[in-house]
Amino acid sequence: MMLDKHISDSEVSLLDRLSDWSLIVAVNNEAVLRTTLLASPDIDSHCQLIRKSGFDSAGSAYNSGLSEATSEVVVFAHQDVYLPKGWKANLSRALQALETTDPNWGVLGVFGVSRGSTTEMRGHCYSTGLNRVLGEPFDNPIEANVLDELLLVLRRSSGLRFDDRLPNFHLYGADICLRARADGMKCYIIPAFCIHNSNGVRYLPLDYWRSYAYMRRKWWSILPVNTCCSTISKSFLPLAAQVTSDVRQCLGSKRVVGTRCDDVAVLYQAVVGAEKHV
Repeated sequence: MMLDKHISDSEVSLLDRLSDWSLIVAVNNEAVLRTTLLASPDIDSHCQLIRKSGFDSAGSAYNSGLSEATSEVVVFAHQDVYLPKGWKANLSRALQALETTDPNWGVLGVFGVSRGSTTEMRGHCYSTGLNRVLGEPFDNPIEANVLDELLLVLRRSSGLRFDDRLPNFHLYGADICLRARADGMKCYIIPAFCIHNSNGVRYLPLDYWRSYAYMRRKWWSILPVNTCCSTISKSFLPLAAQVTSDVRQCLGSKRVVGTRCDDVAVLYQAVVGAEKHV
């Protein structure tokens, strides 16, 4: 399956649903924003771009952006996410499918932990930090337990808001998915390939574990919760095991991580070419 699909004449009316959309981004590096997210060809003149700087948590930044959003479809993306040509069309296809199956959906994302008898990480995107494609192409939205924070989509009319008491910039994707489910809304992983042009990390930082501790208290009654980076549980054993593993691999220099790409458009073409030959 090709990453970017041709837009047929029959889909023009579908794309009209996204003739106006809002994109909210928390910014702490103007150069990364300019060379990655703002270099995305699918960010067009119909996109209301809302930039938020100087906030101490993702929740407070995103809620501030939500208060300014004027479109029904609101996308939240990291400043180092690249939306290739055709991304907007893929989002439109997913919205069309959900109009039939679940018009009251809560949160959408491009990667996350699926929901069902065998939970697993699903989706399709490329991570420079991990130096590989994550997941594989798929056609229809997949119900999710939680979603990765690199890119999230909300309906403004859903009433969902981020928890601005959740500290720092971690696990807010999991949190808002759990909030949506508590409010009777489902979340989905959608086929809308993008590139996360990030620097890799050798271990999860202290700020992550502060967010973890808050989530553990907040969602105690439904634990354990599997996220893309860790399992939030009532027991401290999984946490201790992960921290110990991180420390050992970091001290032993066994964990190889990738770095951000200077020309993400060229990287995208290389990824497309590699996928075509698989």
